[in-house]
Amino acid sequence: MDMSESMASEKKCLTGQCPPLQKEDEQVVKLSEGSGGKEMHRLIAEATSHFSSGDWKHTDEDSSLLAVNQNNVLFTTDSYVVTPLFFPGGDIGKLAFCGTVNDLSVMGAKPLGISLGLIIEEGFSKSDLFAILKTIGELSKQAGIPIATGDTKVMERGSVDKLIINTSGIGVAQNVLDEQIEPGDKIIVSGGIGEHGTALLAKRFELESSVKTDSKPLWEEINSVVHLVKQAKDITRGGLASVLNEIAQKEKKQLTIIEESIPLLGEVRALTEILGIDAYSLACEGRFVCICSAKHADAAVEKLRVFNTMACVVGEVQDGSDVIVQTRFGKKILSMPSGNIVPRIC
Repeated sequence: MDMSESMASEKKCLTGQCPPLQKEDEQVVKLSEGSGGKEMHRLIAEATSHFSSGDWKHTDEDSSLLAVNQNNVLFTTDSYVVTPLFFPGGDIGKLAFCGTVNDLSVMGAKPLGISLGLIIEEGFSKSDLFAILKTIGELSKQAGIPIATGDTKVMERGSVDKLIINTSGIGVAQNVLDEQIEPGDKIIVSGGIGEHGTALLAKRFELESSVKTDSKPLWEEINSVVHLVKQAKDITRGGLASVLNEIAQKEKKQLTIIEESIPLLGEVRALTEILGIDAYSLACEGRFVCICSAKHADAAVEKLRVFNTMACVVGEVQDGSDVIVQTRFGKKILSMPSGNIVPRIC
């Protein structure tokens, strides 16, 4: 298969047009069940039905909560796979550290420590490994969040693809961001969407682009507005479309967003049009959605623009149950993404 055929094949999968599975594959896990969309949420719901959460709350959120002696302790874990391992503005180590810090942060929890688990393929370059670990170490020092514990496994060549990282984190929150949202509340996006996904796709397809991953720790940003917002959620797999649908389904509210208000770099818009990819489904790793009352919206945006000048109100909460996009030509439903959205991206 030449380069053009390879790109055409992957572009079909990126837009959910992969060849259908054969009948005998119906009882196996599919790639789409890890892409952040409809299929993944269905798989997780079925898998977690076997578990008891005990005294833990918010176990279906970014971090779960346990009240300990009047303290709100939050705990999260995530695993990271990405192709390529190094991309404009970052690497898999940056994704792993920031992703776990951010899952705690969007619940209002100050991260206290991170664990680091490595599953390494035999034959993996030590220079690449130590470059990735250096990234994690530098971020840990800058953020003041220590790597508290970890584990390493080396697997036979071919049994894993280069490197898999698992990070878990623990944090504490004075005010957990779990307040109920109401009609009239404003929806805020903290910066331009889709930059992480665009950076990876440009690297993967060897396209010229100046876009870098948006991956970064979000604690400082969220801490600056934690007293103003009701809920927050970082935009990762499945992109803005997935996050908004999760909130709408959980809260049983309609979220209406204005298409012309969505912060999007021109280069991101151009690349998604070239590849035929929906920008709403592209992953971010350093952006979040937050919801606050109308009276606090301007203050929240002002504080967030200290970190990213593209932060803005993009819509509001209304009665209903869907995610609606108001375009220049009318309204459309923004559904939960489905299929293989963008494989191996976070």
